Amino acid sequence: MSHVTAVNVPAKNEIRASNDQIGQLRDFQSKNWAIGLNGDTLAPDGFLVFFTERNLPFQYYVRSRGVNVGEPSAYQANIATLTQYINNIRASETTLVNSVIAELELYKARNWAIGLNGSTLQPDNFLPFFGTRGIPFAYYVRSGGVDLGSPDAYDVNIKNLQRYLAEV
Repeated sequence: MSHVTAVNVPAKNEIRASNDQIGQLRDFQSKNWAIGLNGDTLAPDGFLVFFTERNLPFQYYVRSRGVNVGEPSAYQANIATLTQYINNIRASETTLVNSVIAELELYKARNWAIGLNGSTLQPDNFLPFFGTRGIPFAYYVRSGGVDLGSPDAYDVNIKNLQRYLAEV
């Protein structure tokens, strides 16, 4: 096996993709179709790939071409796995966002620059955090001849994070 590189996917996208998988599992269950292996070719299917990419346990259900693997309960077991996965993503994202809110509150209390480091004027860690989540970001920098934004940027960013959390 080759080395696996982790990909940082926004929580909202991963939750949406997981919910799509749940919908497809329910559809396959209503039709009693194979999951894990394609019922016609016995090739690994999209469900197996989705679960494997995320290192999630997967239960097969196949009744095709003389192959009998798993039980009908596999549909619900896989749905339960994805539901727990979604809950874990939400909990993790909530913890992470709340820590960034606390960091913004600390920066506000100290009147520190956000968006660009106040000393080096290089992009700070807030930018990729907001950027990967598609959350609007407001700068506040008063340093080295740079004058960006206003002091309300802290509160604007906190509100944007709270709005984002409500959507996750």
